[in-house]
Amino acid sequence: MKTILDALKIVLKTNRYRWVTIISFILFLLLYLTTLPASYTGGYSSFEALQYLNPTLVGFSVLMSLLVALMMPLMFYLIRQGQKSSKSSATGGLLIGILAPMLCCSPILPIAVGFIASALPALGTSFGIQIQGFIATHQIELFSTASLLLFFALYQNAKKVVCGVQCRV
Repeated sequence: MKTILDALKIVLKTNRYRWVTIISFILFLLLYLTTLPASYTGGYSSFEALQYLNPTLVGFSVLMSLLVALMMPLMFYLIRQGQKSSKSSATGGLLIGILAPMLCCSPILPIAVGFIASALPALGTSFGIQIQGFIATHQIELFSTASLLLFFALYQNAKKVVCGVQCRV
């Protein structure tokens, strides 16, 4: 945690990176608030989904938005310093956090599985429904995993910022 705080102190000295943090938080909060309730809206993501928010979904929305918002200026800082930022964990966290609720109840997953099943007849048509059921049942665990991946990516980038150009994380 100290590493993350030290990195944020270094990066957020610049006004530009503070604005990146604020704007990222607002944009990702809107994204998560409209996406996470997709399991209640049939997989659709819109402002109408806001009425389906509960304290758990709001908490995960704020948590993941905050993690992404803190990670964005670190990534931009590292890129401007000529270093590579750690994007794989961040990408995994973003994808799980956004795609899990959308795949839960939308027709996307059955269509994709149906397409695959047309090429491989051994795949049953209920396979997509089983995946959707798994996602709907374990939604909180998936959001927790997404949050952990985002935190891990934040830590990796923070460690690179603190170590400087000689860092080999």
